[in-house]
Amino acid sequence: MNNIDKSYNWKNWIIKKLLSNDSTKEDILNYIANEETSKEIKDIDDISEKNLIQNILKLNEKSVEDIMVPRSEIVALDHKQSYTQILDLIKEESHSRIPVYKTNIDNVVGFFHIKDFIKTSQENFEINSILREVLYVAPKSPILDFLKTMRTSKIHIGLVVDGVGGVDGLVTIEDLVEEIVGDIEDEHDAEDVDELVLKKSKNLLLVDAAYRLEDLEKYFKIKISVSDDDEIFTVGGLVYSKINRIPTNNETIKMDNNLIIKIIKSNNRKIETVEIKKNN
Repeated sequence: MNNIDKSYNWKNWIIKKLLSNDSTKEDILNYIANEETSKEIKDIDDISEKNLIQNILKLNEKSVEDIMVPRSEIVALDHKQSYTQILDLIKEESHSRIPVYKTNIDNVVGFFHIKDFIKTSQENFEINSILREVLYVAPKSPILDFLKTMRTSKIHIGLVVDGVGGVDGLVTIEDLVEEIVGDIEDEHDAEDVDELVLKKSKNLLLVDAAYRLEDLEKYFKIKISVSDDDEIFTVGGLVYSKINRIPTNNETIKMDNNLIIKIIKSNNRKIETVEIKKNN
């Protein structure tokens, strides 16, 4: 049996197990640990195949909170928003599933899928008619268990909630699958870090708020101190964690490492564009 056939055998088994209702984490790990399977895996030359195995072996070490979108970066909308406002949000964010809340994000009444929205028209639009149920999950829930819950329920979006019902984050089935097979890029994913950089000089960056902290650190050759528990990955998330609210346009926030962040563009939902200066 050649390497392609071997690769197909174990990957096909794992996929079937992930989608079945009676599989457990132990089933998959025991299969991989089997002497014959282990030999097949060792014989595979493709580095992507080996990365897949490593990801699966680490599943029992990770929980939903490790991969969730943090609260500060959740894209959601108020149930009172108009058809036009919702359409603008869809065009801006390009998400296929969007949670809907009343008053605030801690009171989500459901979510809608973009394919249901595009079937409606402005004349007869009623948000309640396209709402679907959303799943709720505890932060420490194992990701493979929650993937199984999603497949069983056919609900592919979940809110991560704390002990009193507050929303800590959001996770989709894509997030869970990506943890196993690696990043799943589509036409809406950023193709290059440079696309998020609008202007740059030695001590200045004008960037999209989605610009990642690790790229900011590399550019200015600094280390930004954030708590691992805060789940902060972007400049927008960093600003929000500092002031705990959406800032106004032209507002300036002083950070550590002699960084000054000026809000160039924001709205009532999110930070969009920021200017970052580093004082020597």
